[in-house]
Amino acid sequence: MTKSIDIEKLLQRVESLEKRVEKLDPTSKRQLPSKEKQIKNIKDEIEIWSKKFPSIDVEFELIKMLDWLKANNKRKKDYKAFFRNWLRKSSNSIEQSVEDVLKYVYGCTKPSKNCTNNESDYKDMYIFCEKCKAQKTIVKTIKN
Repeated sequence: MTKSIDIEKLLQRVESLEKRVEKLDPTSKRQLPSKEKQIKNIKDEIEIWSKKFPSIDVEFELIKMLDWLKANNKRKKDYKAFFRNWLRKSSNSIEQSVEDVLKYVYGCTKPSKNCTNNESDYKDMYIFCEKCKAQKTIVKTIKN
């Protein structure tokens, strides 16, 4: 048993569904410039990016991002948004590494009352005590 389909009603229903979809997701219809134009716009706005992210070398990060895209054979719809997120992640990693800066306190393994400790920013140092003539080792780590 075949059921007859009214083409006009079907077309009206499809049209109403398309209107609902457009109301729900209008950005899906957004047309962005080509990759080349988007990258050129980013390069033209390097000064603005540098002001927004002062702790980062923005030009170097752009080169790194483009290299990463090429090496991983990736394409993006919105390169400006991708670059903005790239800079945010880069600035977060810089802030975390700055927070984790340590100082090392070197002291004698068998200290006498005349021995003193030395502080250094470097972990792999050879420091000798003038009093006991022994090599000092790290006795304490200070987080800045």
